[in-house]
Amino acid sequence: MTRTRRFATLGALGAVAVALPYVAPSYYVSVATLVLASAVLAVAVNMLVGEVELFSLGHAGIAAAAAYGLAWASGQGFDHGGQLGVAALMTLLASLVYALISMRTTGVFFLMVTLAAGMVCFGMAYRWSSVTGGDNGITGIRRPELFGEYWQFYFFVLLVFLVVTFAVHRLSVSPLGLTLRGVRDSQTRMQSLGYRVAGLKFLAVLMSGVVAGVAGVVLVWHHEFISPAFAGFQASALALVMVVLGGAGRLYGPLVGAALVVLIQQVLSTYVERWPTVLGVLFVLAVIVVQRGYHERVREALRRRRPTAPRQVQVSTSTEG
Repeated sequence: MTRTRRFATLGALGAVAVALPYVAPSYYVSVATLVLASAVLAVAVNMLVGEVELFSLGHAGIAAAAAYGLAWASGQGFDHGGQLGVAALMTLLASLVYALISMRTTGVFFLMVTLAAGMVCFGMAYRWSSVTGGDNGITGIRRPELFGEYWQFYFFVLLVFLVVTFAVHRLSVSPLGLTLRGVRDSQTRMQSLGYRVAGLKFLAVLMSGVVAGVAGVVLVWHHEFISPAFAGFQASALALVMVVLGGAGRLYGPLVGAALVVLIQQVLSTYVERWPTVLGVLFVLAVIVVQRGYHERVREALRRRRPTAPRQVQVSTSTEG
């Protein structure tokens, strides 16, 4: 795609995003807000996938920690600044725990460790009923009056998504982002160059957790309610599904994947009873496409690195005479 076409596409998408609250019913604006808020959580997962090639199945736990912190502070009568402060503290605490227990793992072991951490968060939300409300959850959460109306909140979440996406993009092209991609490509090589791989993974998980905490805040403000399902396995799995469906490691992947998943959940589910089957089929197809692209890249890399055979020079052995 040429630069002109890219800018034209971005301009058209921006015009649609700005005009949406003025031309669409409130229900569809609310769905679009949910897409953007879910995309922020998918951005957090996509950071690890794209930069360090680590797949997390527990990031909803970090988002839930931030959301529960805000909800608890709201019930205690804190103002919105205090609520955000408690949410930030819970985000930092949960992210530190995730980073510490996963910094020396990779592959399926990282997947299982984050899954276990997410289930611990779910268990605490379910059992610690004196703080979390247990299965009944916490209600009465109110977002700031500055964006209290549905269309105002839509623009706020749109701004949050754009800022987070821009920050992640700048990180990916920074020296730190290049270093993290070096860890993704070859950990042994980075260790031989003197880099502390475990420390870099710790930092990557910590930064990803901060983004997940932002997602937790906007999601709990959107629903104005929170329950243990917020931290459950399904929430974390759907965030990973969004990343894979949209294109793992791609800048626009989280938004595309979130749009597909949320539209299937909110719109298609009203017409198709077995909508999870549709989502599962899309996920399988996306994995097949990703695997095929991965194998093609591997074959291309091997083809480039294969040494060329030396050209044989034919020597004439004929004699005169």
